[in-house]
Amino acid sequence: MTKSNGLEYCTVKTNGNPIEPFSLTSLEDLEKCVELKIKTDSLIVCYLDYTVLVGRYKNKTFEFFDNQSFDPVFIQKIRIFNVNQELLFWRSNGAFKGRYRKDGEGDEKAVVDSMQVLFGTKCEDLKNGYTRLSEKRGTEIILPFNGLKADDKKNRVFIKTRNYIDYNDAHQATYADCRFVGFYRWNKEASKMEEIGDGREK
Repeated sequence: MTKSNGLEYCTVKTNGNPIEPFSLTSLEDLEKCVELKIKTDSLIVCYLDYTVLVGRYKNKTFEFFDNQSFDPVFIQKIRIFNVNQELLFWRSNGAFKGRYRKDGEGDEKAVVDSMQVLFGTKCEDLKNGYTRLSEKRGTEIILPFNGLKADDKKNRVFIKTRNYIDYNDAHQATYADCRFVGFYRWNKEASKMEEIGDGREK
């Protein structure tokens, strides 16, 4: 059921499990950790101390624009995701913690899907299938897609998030977890939201 504010409520089977604290010494170590859980092509959003990188997890390796790389020591948070699952890591007291969630199996839970608009009203196609999404005030991000449109009216780029509802000790509903699902764009001519991609090969 979609509400007037763009939120969609539904129920899904889902299973989420924490990952015990661990250490990383290289990007290769991180890719090996991902390989244990993610078996299909996916997308990556990596929040570093100095920038945000968006790319793909493909053939068991990370791919970013212009072959960018990074040292895991700079990771604040990283999400590897597709329409069915997400692996989330975050830095905590010098180590890393994590959570793996997969939909389609496990307990039935209520969820709220939301479309979060990305900053950016101008698109510039780059090489190798990437696009720079930017604004006049200087904010920009590079996405692993081509052919995007964005302006200050109705052509915008979104990321879909899924929020999982649980209940606290006072029996009050609250969001217990949140994951990324995929990127979407608003098609002004068709008046509908279209999936750009979740990382998987079509």
